[in-house]
Amino acid sequence: MSDGNFNRALLPHGGYASGVRAGQAAERKRMVLVLERLLKEMFPELSEEERSQFIKRFKQKAAE
Repeated sequence: MSDGNFNRALLPHGGYASGVRAGQAAERKRMVLVLERLLKEMFPELSEEERSQFIKRFKQKAAE
């Protein structure tokens, strides 16, 4: 049973920041997938190349 003392040995190696970056990367990937589905649904007349250009531009804007 814990006595209230903080034990660093129980924490994963790499720290908090690496977990935050991993979460951000997962969210960016999810955003791109949602955008892809949305473009196919709302603009079915777009070619694959046009869709990929939109996604590329979206990734650039999201990285700013």
